[in-house]
Amino acid sequence: MFNKNPFLDLDLVLEQALTNYSDNAQEHDLYLVLKQIIPSILDGVILFDEHNHMIYANSKATAIIQKFARNAPFLEDIPAEIAYIKRFMVEAKEKFSHQNWLNQFTIFVDCLSVFHVHGRWIQDSSSGQNYLLLKMEDQNQFSQNLALEEAKRLGLTLREQEVWLLYRANYTYKQIAETLNITPNTVKKHMKSILVKQRSVKG
Repeated sequence: MFNKNPFLDLDLVLEQALTNYSDNAQEHDLYLVLKQIIPSILDGVILFDEHNHMIYANSKATAIIQKFARNAPFLEDIPAEIAYIKRFMVEAKEKFSHQNWLNQFTIFVDCLSVFHVHGRWIQDSSSGQNYLLLKMEDQNQFSQNLALEEAKRLGLTLREQEVWLLYRANYTYKQIAETLNITPNTVKKHMKSILVKQRSVKG
């Protein structure tokens, strides 16, 4: 367990706290609330030890890794892009051991798959061990969450929500039609209805 570490992230602490929660506290109200809330606020988190072994990955990181897997080869049991970032961070630590680097990477796998990766070294103050922390954010998922909030605020129908989510993900009208198995003209009608609702909310 990491103790009194100024570089440690709150999400790691919260997840560790839930993992270590005693069995007899399963019905505790706070535990149940946290268990529902925490997965929705955590970024993808991967942790490597000083020997470059992956020792932790949460569910969001696993989901992002699976998206990489469809488009890229694997190295060291992780996507090639993540392996490259890890090597870069290791080399930076070796060359500048007196500094603590924070590096941010944006990876465009394709036009609809964009990921932000933040890499930094953290230290366990009790043992002195260093760990490489990679925080991962699926930018497309973030955009979809925003689009869902917009859809709810505008009071869109289920079909309009589907069209709006794809539109906000930069799909063309033709791509939306193909994905939803409807005609481009139907897409245009839905978009016209959405824009009317948008204007009425703004007005």
